[in-house]
Amino acid sequence: MMKRLTNILAMAVAVAAIAMVSPMAYATDTIVLADGTTLEGEIVREVNGAVWLKTTVGGLESTKFYGPAQVKEIRRDSGDEPAPETPVNRRAEAADTNARTGGTRIAVVTLEEMVGTYMSAKPLLDAIPALEEEGVDVVVLKINSGGGALLEIQRLQDAIVTELKPRFRVVSWIESAISAAAMTSHVVEDIYFMPEGNYGACTGWSGQLVAMKGRGLEEVLYSMEKASAEGRKDPKIMRSMQIDEPLSATIDDYGQVTWFQNEDGDYLVNTKGNILTFNSVDAEKYGFSKGTVSTIDELARAMGYSEYEYVGEKVDGLLFPVSKAEKQMREWREGIARAEKRLAEFRAKYDISVANADGAQDKRLRGTFLGRATRELAQIERIIRDHPNLALFQMNAMPEQVEEWFRQQHELLDRIRRRD
Repeated sequence: MMKRLTNILAMAVAVAAIAMVSPMAYATDTIVLADGTTLEGEIVREVNGAVWLKTTVGGLESTKFYGPAQVKEIRRDSGDEPAPETPVNRRAEAADTNARTGGTRIAVVTLEEMVGTYMSAKPLLDAIPALEEEGVDVVVLKINSGGGALLEIQRLQDAIVTELKPRFRVVSWIESAISAAAMTSHVVEDIYFMPEGNYGACTGWSGQLVAMKGRGLEEVLYSMEKASAEGRKDPKIMRSMQIDEPLSATIDDYGQVTWFQNEDGDYLVNTKGNILTFNSVDAEKYGFSKGTVSTIDELARAMGYSEYEYVGEKVDGLLFPVSKAEKQMREWREGIARAEKRLAEFRAKYDISVANADGAQDKRLRGTFLGRATRELAQIERIIRDHPNLALFQMNAMPEQVEEWFRQQHELLDRIRRRD
């Protein structure tokens, strides 16, 4: 009995000792946002007044960025306040060409044109090493797109949430974000508009412009509820951008906005039977946008920075310098444009070569046409392999359907080749 009691006491002392030497094990950091919201978690990084807060909900960890303009107060439960990570220390081994000239480093990265081809996750992910190489703190996603493929939205959202946000402060600057482009941007907390900016009209379509309905629509609505939570937006806003439900709002004396999925609010934002699209004035009025800005300097000040620099080379006619990451994005879009043109050309040539081969009675002439068709089909395969999303728009097919089409074409050429 005494031996058992001794063991229990020893275990208790050991646990107490661990607690004494590990005061951070149960420490909780707290940040108070400008709107009064209190958040608890672990501050894993701090740069120029901005913080990255790691929280755990239901066993799942997530890390979110809060800019200096958002953070009103920081409280550390641990007592010992760690020295903030400075951009200079973090980049001590960077090349001299990337040396800081002062303040927060900002890069503008454009997301433009058709979602799924020109605007896609791959080039955005590929740009991350260049952003890190240039010591970027803030990534501005300048969006100008009329929408596109729904299937690319999740890929883009994942790229922003899981890869960009943990590394940088991410904001959106909206020139035009329609449909899939708006749905992509919805996971970004800080959204700014250009004066001509618009955002919304997120109705999903299929086939011959038939609005989505049933299970497919419900899945998209649910996915955008999750995106709204990630971007700290009321889900009623996006719902009215997707389906014809009314939306109204009430703004209290402190500027806090309460949303209603009916017409009970003081301000009628969207009437029944219409799909919501924000302009810059309404977006700012209802707190959806953090501000309307025309220039990169206005944008930096609106983001809360007084000392800053935009990385990249100045280019005549552009509002912002072109960073290495932005140069890659532009090269991607130029490559897509070339690939689209080549794909259309080779498909037209291929159809002609197959028709000529099929109609040729002379075996030698038939063989000539078959050789052309085979080379043209190989070019089509190469283009689709390098740019698989092009199949969605030029061939109206999903990747697995494209593979089946290629199989059928090879069988067709074999049949023509074997014919007497």
